[in-house]
Amino acid sequence: MRAMICRRAAFAALAATLLPLPFGERDGVRGLVPAKPVKAPAPGIEKQLADYAALYLPYDPGTKITVAKAPQKLPGFTAWKVTRKGRYGALNTEATVLVSNDRKWFYEGDSFANKSARPVRSGADLDWVASQYAKLLKANARVLLSPERNAAGLLGTTLVLESGYGPVRIPGLATPDGAVYLSGTLWDFRADPRAERRRRIDLGAQRAQGPGGASITIVEYADMECSYCKYRGLQLDRLLAANAGVVNVRRHYKFFPLWSHHAWAMKAASAGDCLSRLASPDALFRFKELVYGRQESLTVSAVDELALTSAEGEGVNRSEFLGCYLRDDSFGRVRRDLEEGYRLSVNSTPTYFVDGTHVSWIEDKVMEDFLRTRFPKLKSISYGTN
Repeated sequence: MRAMICRRAAFAALAATLLPLPFGERDGVRGLVPAKPVKAPAPGIEKQLADYAALYLPYDPGTKITVAKAPQKLPGFTAWKVTRKGRYGALNTEATVLVSNDRKWFYEGDSFANKSARPVRSGADLDWVASQYAKLLKANARVLLSPERNAAGLLGTTLVLESGYGPVRIPGLATPDGAVYLSGTLWDFRADPRAERRRRIDLGAQRAQGPGGASITIVEYADMECSYCKYRGLQLDRLLAANAGVVNVRRHYKFFPLWSHHAWAMKAASAGDCLSRLASPDALFRFKELVYGRQESLTVSAVDELALTSAEGEGVNRSEFLGCYLRDDSFGRVRRDLEEGYRLSVNSTPTYFVDGTHVSWIEDKVMEDFLRTRFPKLKSISYGTN
C-alpha cells in the first residue's frame, strides 16, 4: 500500500519517547500536566478561537469547528480542545491547542515535559531535549537560547542539529523553570494565520513556474526521495496542465529533504538548487521529473551521475556546476528552506500552502476543491496511478 504521506518519522518517534502523558495520537499539545479547575475564560474566546482555527487548520470544505476547555496547564496560557469536521473524514482533526491569557499568542504542536527540571539559565539546562534528539537521530545536538523570540513568559530556543550537511536549526520554546519544552513557534492570535504564513515564506529564490503576476501562489515543500511527493507532485503537474487557460497560478518549489532517513535527498536538493541558479527554474522542475522517474532505483552515486548529466543537458559548464553542487553555499540554501518549513510547522511531505492556506493533500479531490474556490471552471482529473 502506498504510504499516505512522507512524515518526519524520526521526530514523531522522538515525541513518543519524551511524552509521559499521552493525550491522544492526534493531539496538538502533548506532555502538559493536567490542571486543576481554573477560572472561566474571557467572554467570546471560543468564537475567536473557532474562527482562527478555521483559517489555521488545513482546508476542508464544509468545515465545522467546536471548541471546549482542555485540562492541560501551562502558566500564562489556557488549553483548548479543538474539533474540526468537514467533507473528508481523513482531514477531521481533534487537537489540543494553547492560547495565551492575554489573547496575543496561539500555539499548536508537540510539548515535552521534564520531571527533573531545573531553571533555565543557558541552553545547557535544556540538554535533556538535545540528548533525546541526538540519541534518536544519531546526530550531535545542542540547544541555544534565542531571547529575541521570548514571548508570553516563555523562553525562545533553537535546537541545532548537525545533519552531516551543515547545522539545521529548529525553533522551540521553554518554560523558565525548564519543566516544559514546546517544539515550534508561537503564532499571532490577533492576525490572520494565512497572512502570517505568507510573511514567513520567502519567495526570493524564485524556484517557480507560472506567470509572475499570477493571482494564486502555490508553495510546495517536498523531498525528491519521498514517494508521496512524487505521487502528488505529478498529479499537480497534470491538474495545472489540464486547466491551462483556466487557472492563473505560480508554483514555488521548496526543498524539504528528510535528511535523517533519506540517503540521497539532500544531494538531489543541492542539484536542483544549482540547476535553478545556473540554468533556470524550469531546469529544476525538469530535473525533479527525471528524479521521480527513477526514484525507486536511484542510489547515492546515481544521483551524482544524473545531476551531472542534467547540468550538461541544460548547457551548464561542468566546472561551474561542480563549483556549486554539494558545496556549503548550496546546502546552506537547502537548509534555509528546511528551517523556514520548521517555522511554518511543516511536519510531513509534501506540504502545500496556497496563498497561505494549508492544503493537506491526503484526499484526492481536496486540492482541486480549494482551487475551484478561486477558479470555478476548474476541471477535475483522474487520480489513478500516475
